[in-house]
Amino acid sequence: MWPDHYAARSEMALKVYITMTGISRWPVLNGLWAATCRGYIPDRVYIFVTQGRERDGEILAGWITTLLDSYGKKVQVLRERIEEGEFASSGRRITAAMERERADGNEVAIDITPGRKAIVSSALISAWQKQVDHVFYLYLEDMRNSNNPYPMIPYRLQHFVDLKEEVWK
Repeated sequence: MWPDHYAARSEMALKVYITMTGISRWPVLNGLWAATCRGYIPDRVYIFVTQGRERDGEILAGWITTLLDSYGKKVQVLRERIEEGEFASSGRRITAAMERERADGNEVAIDITPGRKAIVSSALISAWQKQVDHVFYLYLEDMRNSNNPYPMIPYRLQHFVDLKEEVWK
């Protein structure tokens, strides 16, 4: 599933977006949709797929490709399976992706919107340690809209934040 460490490394820094599956598909896509609307259009997307959500990972890879194609971007979507109850190994896998991308000089964003608390906690610790560029979160005031596509959620009920800018200044 992983290319040969991106054999033809680009001279330009890539925008990399890291996300994870949760209990629903829409938060995964909506977090990315919100980021693209604010100008963060990634070249590469990692989806960390929790065990039992493999079908969601397949479907989301297609949705992500379609969304970013509409922005004129041909994106590389990489899926990696993680165990929901294995916090240490999940954290190490997410950390490894961050380290590889940062070592290649790429701009790294992680979206914690869709993930389960234990996985998000591991990801946040990694993000802090590895100095990622962005930590995105799409906060919804009313969860009745959580399974709607991003544009169908009333804008007054949603708040997209970069926690690194808001909290880690």
